[in-house]
Amino acid sequence: MRSAVLGMVLVVGLGGLAASSLSVAPSPNAYGWNNTPVTVTITGSPPIYWQVDGGPIQQANASPVTFVISDEGVHVVRYRDDTESTFKQAVIRLDFTPPEIRIRVPEAGGEYILNQPVLADWAVWDWLSGVAEVKASASSGAPIDTRSPGQTKFTVWAKDRAGNEAQATAIYFVRGIIQAVLPSGFYLDRLLLPEETVKVGKYLLRARYVRGEDVVFAFVMKDYFGHVFTRAGAEISVVRVRFVDDKEEYPLVKWLRLPFDAEKGYYFVSFSTKEFEPGFYDLWVLFGDGRFERIRIEILAKP
Repeated sequence: MRSAVLGMVLVVGLGGLAASSLSVAPSPNAYGWNNTPVTVTITGSPPIYWQVDGGPIQQANASPVTFVISDEGVHVVRYRDDTESTFKQAVIRLDFTPPEIRIRVPEAGGEYILNQPVLADWAVWDWLSGVAEVKASASSGAPIDTRSPGQTKFTVWAKDRAGNEAQATAIYFVRGIIQAVLPSGFYLDRLLLPEETVKVGKYLLRARYVRGEDVVFAFVMKDYFGHVFTRAGAEISVVRVRFVDDKEEYPLVKWLRLPFDAEKGYYFVSFSTKEFEPGFYDLWVLFGDGRFERIRIEILAKP
């Protein structure tokens, strides 16, 4: 009889060693979070009991028990098997939503002056697992890049503690202060008087040249502090204007870089019209900061 009792004690002891266990697939990351639904598996000696988030206690007469948790949030699973008198507890954390990013400065589509002091203003937050990592073109409160004219991209990237990633981008424009420097008060060395200005096709005629004369084009670009900027990469495309069935066609005639003339202190180019047929031409001017000017001129056969 004594040996039988000892045998029962030994069996109970083995049952205690084979207590219930819970696993989650996929496994949580180093922060203890998952960013996808998870499958929970409970093993032990049947029957197995479990409860999710304080709900009704479930019972299964087989092992293992599996079920899926697919709702965002922090979930508490309580469980035990037939050999245990108290419930164990596991915490399962699910976050499927990427962090939120708001870029206030630079403003998307905003324009800033070359070398203008502008401080970045942005924020990142995550309501559930919290923000784990952030990378940005400039820290909030630090200067944004206004050193080069043209289109510039500002990016903020963030990852939360569950591994969800988000990125926001603001495209902004850096403009130079462009000024005319020629005696005409215009970018060209001559300009029609207001009473001479007429509309030719879609655009106003701005100047006339006699075939063989030189066309002179010049401007200066300055930054926020009034300093001359010398690396704009400006260019001019000269196109012939042809009127065909109430439409305009623009075959390319000449393309020129608009270099900075260090001796003059401004961007300057001069080209001859002696090879141009009489008629109308457009100068498509790229100032190098993303801005574009279209200037219609006329080449005359003789004065």
